[in-house]
Amino acid sequence: MNSFEASKRTIWAGKILRVDLSQGLITEQPTSDYISFAIGGRGIGQWILFRELDPKIGAYDPENILVLGAGPLVGTMAPSGNRLSVDTKNPLTGGVCASNAGGHFAPELKWAGYDSIVISGKSATPVYLWIHNGQVELRDASHLWGFDTWQTETAVRNELGDPHVRMVTIGPAGENRVRGACLIVDRARAAGRGGAGAVMGSKRLKAVAVRGTGTLSPVDSEAFMQAVERCNGKIRNSSIIEVYRAGGSMRFAGAGGLDGNLPQGVRNYQDCFWPLHKSRKIYEPALKEGYEVRRLGCFNCPINCSHYYTVREGPYRGSSGEGFEINSGRGFGSNLDIDYPPAIIEAHNYCSRMGLDVDIASACLGFAFEAYDRGDLSREEANGLDLTWGNHKAAIELLHALVERKGIGDMLAEGVMRASQMLGRGSEAYALHVKGADLNEAAMRPMKAWSLGIVLSTHGGGHLDGAPGAWAWKGQESLAQEIFNNPYPGAVGDYLNQASVVIWFENYKAVIDMLGICYFTSMWIDSQALSPDDYADLLSAGSGRHFTGEELMKLGRNLHQVQKAFNTLHAGFTRINDQPPQRLLEPAKSGPFVGERLDPEKWDQMLDEYYRMNLWDLETGWQTIESLRIAGLDEVADKLSAYGRLIP
Repeated sequence: MNSFEASKRTIWAGKILRVDLSQGLITEQPTSDYISFAIGGRGIGQWILFRELDPKIGAYDPENILVLGAGPLVGTMAPSGNRLSVDTKNPLTGGVCASNAGGHFAPELKWAGYDSIVISGKSATPVYLWIHNGQVELRDASHLWGFDTWQTETAVRNELGDPHVRMVTIGPAGENRVRGACLIVDRARAAGRGGAGAVMGSKRLKAVAVRGTGTLSPVDSEAFMQAVERCNGKIRNSSIIEVYRAGGSMRFAGAGGLDGNLPQGVRNYQDCFWPLHKSRKIYEPALKEGYEVRRLGCFNCPINCSHYYTVREGPYRGSSGEGFEINSGRGFGSNLDIDYPPAIIEAHNYCSRMGLDVDIASACLGFAFEAYDRGDLSREEANGLDLTWGNHKAAIELLHALVERKGIGDMLAEGVMRASQMLGRGSEAYALHVKGADLNEAAMRPMKAWSLGIVLSTHGGGHLDGAPGAWAWKGQESLAQEIFNNPYPGAVGDYLNQASVVIWFENYKAVIDMLGICYFTSMWIDSQALSPDDYADLLSAGSGRHFTGEELMKLGRNLHQVQKAFNTLHAGFTRINDQPPQRLLEPAKSGPFVGERLDPEKWDQMLDEYYRMNLWDLETGWQTIESLRIAGLDEVADKLSAYGRLIP
């Protein structure tokens, strides 16, 4: 099949590729079918899921849909225009998976002629998808089944004879349908939080390889480059982004942050303060001195925040890899009380090779370690491992068992919610999950708006939706008051007037994911960084159609409404699913935030405020006909009504 057009295109490649693995059928449709209301990226992916997926379809059924999407700013000169959206039905929650990864795959996809790939069906044998300048074919991957993601990337590049091929791959975790399996881009960048790797494994799709030499052309190139320069100037002038440039997310908040006092998840969230004599071994300056080889970045990145670490001695000598972020440091560090950096680096690299989400993997390990500590899990049941807090050798072995579904690993591969149901013995009380999705987060007891955004995330817990970064607004009280009607958004201990902050960031992040931009260049990091108006300027000049920041935020809000409706239809979520885990209602035991907890009564007041502002039903948490008609989402309202899940 060859439909590549060498003629000049706009910032959209113009086509959506559809691949039916069951029939081996490859077709195309115009991206213009979705642009006016979905823009691109996550927008197109989620609208396709909502329209085409029957609620009866399970995550592992062949009829489930997996969408890989690149927004209109991806592959252009827009700063950090490199993000890949990954959308499917979530095997952990039964609701939305809306994942995201950086790297170079998404730009390459655009240059090869496609804005999105919609994958359905299930191949009879393992295959990989090869896309090269509009030529698309399915190739046998039987010889790759069992390979890790790094081996797969090397083998496919050698087979295709092109070292510049970019890939999305799964590893053994995805093949074995570990519910926390993820997709890996460029060997290190994970599309986590949602089990997309397990979905891809269920379809017997080992990889998607892409190579493109096409070009994208803004309609008004002069205005576009002026907007690019303005955006780059804001990024250069941001003191907070400079912190990221200096040391990535680990410099900003890793292992308690530079002062050691930022709250972390400790011993499966039994506490939120890790003593300095431990945290100082894991924070970024120590890792930089002892293990960093170089820094790397995604396509057209003005920050280059990715660390490449190598262990040079000890039992994990030779472990090398990229992409170590705060979640790896916390999840395999404070969460397990492990203060030995080489083991944490090895755990991170192992997850990258296996295609396993570090958040879900570390949460599963934390659950198992606590069960062992409490006597709810015997050593014999734990594959003979001594799961004493801090035992890094046992942690690494347990990771292997999880990926291989060996012994207790088979139970943990189902995620902590299902694992606790299988184990019983009262373990549900310390199974840290939201809507069935495992948690690896920080600051959830002290920072109430941060916690609200995490718990309300449609993909089942996670800070990359509505959770506000309070640090971003220090010194900008008047701007915060103007935007949120709250001069201190996300302030520690504050429950009041936080719903408006969470809603704004939900809308804002949806815009960013539709466009394909990295969150680290945005107002989530620094209130003076890229705003909705900046994105509107880029999109207007690039598309030739005038957009305002306000219009984009409305489209972002509509996208969030679509995801909410998908969860209601497919997972049946109600208000009860918007509650935090029981563990977080217990007070912190030590450190600067001792005594902090999430108060159930005040949480419900915050939740009421959130529902009221959305015009949703207070009792069920479901959408109302009023909320959807006002937004012009009649299609969404009609579908919810047909299933009896719309409040009149």
